[in-house]
Amino acid sequence: MKPQDKTRFTLQLFLLVCVNEVKTDFLRVHVGDEAVLHCIHSIKNFTMITWKVHFLNQPYCYLSTIGHDPKGNCSSRMHLDVDKNQTSLRIPNSMAIDDGNYTCDIANGSGNFFHSIVLQVLAEPFVTINVDENGHQECHAIGGNPAANISWTPESEDKVETWNKIEINGTTTVFSSYNTSNITEVTCIVSHPTFPNPIQRRLSRLVLGAGPNHLILSVSLILVFVLFLGILLFWQRSYIRTCLSVNTNSPTMQENPVMFEEVEPYASFTEKVNTIYSTAGDFTEYKGTQQTRPDIHQ
Repeated sequence: MKPQDKTRFTLQLFLLVCVNEVKTDFLRVHVGDEAVLHCIHSIKNFTMITWKVHFLNQPYCYLSTIGHDPKGNCSSRMHLDVDKNQTSLRIPNSMAIDDGNYTCDIANGSGNFFHSIVLQVLAEPFVTINVDENGHQECHAIGGNPAANISWTPESEDKVETWNKIEINGTTTVFSSYNTSNITEVTCIVSHPTFPNPIQRRLSRLVLGAGPNHLILSVSLILVFVLFLGILLFWQRSYIRTCLSVNTNSPTMQENPVMFEEVEPYASFTEKVNTIYSTAGDFTEYKGTQQTRPDIHQ
């Protein structure tokens, strides 16, 4: 909402309260909760009940009923309940866009009864802090309702720029930039009605060094690391090649014992056979010698 629209909205609310002596209540709910706006009265024989809604970020709408027949141009999410001494406007699954001033107008033959309720739907923002490409510190409060309040420590009003962005769902994102690069540490402080205490996000010198000058140093460190990794891989390659050459020669050295084990039994067997044949020859020679001796039978 533009500043002039907010001023007009505040003026309308002021006139409504002062001129008609409207009773005004304030209701806060969280996003997703059901908002129930009650209008309690003691008017009998009323002829018409009308809820007039002046939204904070939407056009005006109304919802009225004569008896139990509702009419109007408000969202279909809004439901009107009418009892004898009370009328209620229910908004299931409330959203930030439902923020505004809700006025209950009950009419009968003797006059009108007004009851106004200011509804605020709270949405908790998501807080982030980072350093942009120019080395400036940025703090974001994303999707809050109402808009969050951002401050910095140490304070520097001339170096801080803050702006808001209205989202489609009615929430507000707040951007704050702290344009300095010669401070050791900065702290972003975010305040919001949904926070029990302000949230603090801190950036130290190590993170602040993400500007253009330090970018060169970071790239240099990366190159040195890549070079070191290449040397290590080259050395490992030589080591692996040496291991492979040793493993290649090992099977040949292990084959010879098997061959010797296969040949040795055969050689031993041959030697034993030759010994048997040699022994047999000696025995034949000995037998022939005994037959030629003449004095054995004498």
